[in-house]
Amino acid sequence: MARHRSTRALHNDDSIRAAAVELVLKVGIDVISFRDVGRTAKLSHGALYARFEDVEELLVDLWDHVLVDRAIGLFEEVRLAAANPTKKNVDRVVKRLRHTSSEDVAMVQVLLTSRRFVILHEEVEAFIHDYLELASDDISSTGHARALTFFALVIVGILSAAQGGLDAADFEYLETTILEALKISPDPTPPVDAMAIRDHHIGVPHHDLRALLAYHTFLAVGTSGYARATISRISRRANCSPGAIYKLYPSKEDLIIGAMGSLMEAPWMTISNFAEILDPGVLAQLLYSAASDENLVRKSFTLEVAMASAQSNKLRAAVRSQVRRLEAVVPLIDGLDEDDRTQLKCMIRVITFLTLGVGFLSAITKATDHVDFNEFAEPLRQSLLNNNAPSWVEIQRQLHNLAGPTKTVGTTNS
Repeated sequence: MARHRSTRALHNDDSIRAAAVELVLKVGIDVISFRDVGRTAKLSHGALYARFEDVEELLVDLWDHVLVDRAIGLFEEVRLAAANPTKKNVDRVVKRLRHTSSEDVAMVQVLLTSRRFVILHEEVEAFIHDYLELASDDISSTGHARALTFFALVIVGILSAAQGGLDAADFEYLETTILEALKISPDPTPPVDAMAIRDHHIGVPHHDLRALLAYHTFLAVGTSGYARATISRISRRANCSPGAIYKLYPSKEDLIIGAMGSLMEAPWMTISNFAEILDPGVLAQLLYSAASDENLVRKSFTLEVAMASAQSNKLRAAVRSQVRRLEAVVPLIDGLDEDDRTQLKCMIRVITFLTLGVGFLSAITKATDHVDFNEFAEPLRQSLLNNNAPSWVEIQRQLHNLAGPTKTVGTTNS
C-alpha cells in the first residue's frame, strides 16, 4: 500500500524540482549541490537528505516527474508533424522554440549529458529506447527517420532560443521551410554514400604543445564534461605542468576557447563546400558525417562546450561566434537586399543547427546509425532552394568565385 504523503511534503517536492531546474540552467548538471538546491528551494539540508540519497538521485526524480514528460511531448509533436505536416502541427513545434520554457531547456541538457551519469542514464535511456530508437506502429520507418532528424534540429533550436540566439525571422523561416520540406515526399530519394568527410577526423598531434593541449582538452571535456575536465587532468594527459598551460592560457575558459579554435582549423565547411550544399546528396552527406564515429572527438567536445556555454558568457560568445562563422560569407554576396541577406542567414542557421543536432543525438543513441538522412535532407534541400531569393544559382556562382582553393568560411576577410 502506497504511503500517503502530506501536502507539505508534496509542496517540498515541487519546490525541490523547481530549484533543480533553475540550477541546471544556472550552474550546470555537474555543479549542482544539495546546499544550492536547499537555498533555492528555501529548505534545509536535512530536508533534502531525508528525501534523496545524493544529487544524482535528485536528478533522477527531476527527470521522472518533470523532464521526461517534456521530452515525450516534444518528440510526439515532432513525430506528428513529420507524419501529418499541416501548418497547425508544424506551428505547434515552432511555438516550443518561440516560447522555450526552463523545463524544455533543462530536459535537453539532461538528455544530452545523462550518458555521463550511470544511475541517471538508466532512467533517461528508457526514453531514448522507447522513442528515439523505435518507430511506433502508426508511423513508417521513413516517418521515424524524418521525425528523428527533425527532433535533432529542434533540440539545438531550444538551446539557441534560450540564449537569445533566434529571432522572429528565424522562427518564420524555420516554420515555412520545414512545413514545405515535410510535405515533399521523400520517396524515391537517390542513394547517398555515407562515407565520412575526412576533415572531421582529429588525429593525435606529436610536437606542438598548443595542438597537444587542444587534443587532450577535446578528450577530457568530451568524456567528462566541462566542469570535470580540470587543468590538472589535461596537463597530466598532455605530459606538461599546469603552469605551462597557464603561460599559454589565463584560464580554463581560454583553454577551451583556444581548443575550439584549433578544432575549427579542421573546417566542417569551406566556402566551396557551402557553394555545393544544395546540390543533390550533399546535405545528407553532411549529416552522415556529423553522425559518424570518425567524428566522435569533435561532436563530444562540441556537445559539452555547448552545454557549458549556458553558464558562461565568455564561452557563450565563443560558441556563437563559431556557430555563426558561416554567416561571414553573406555580406560578400553582391545583389542581395536586406531581406535576401536575412533569408540566407536563416538558411545557414537551419543547416548549422541540423548538423549540430544530428551530431548531438548520435552521441547518445545508435539510432542515427540506421537513419537514411536523405529522407529528410532531400526534401529539405528542395525546400531551401524554393525559399531562397534571389536564385541559389546566382549565389552559388558568386560563392565559387569567392572560394579560392583553400579559403574557408570565417576567414574570408583575411
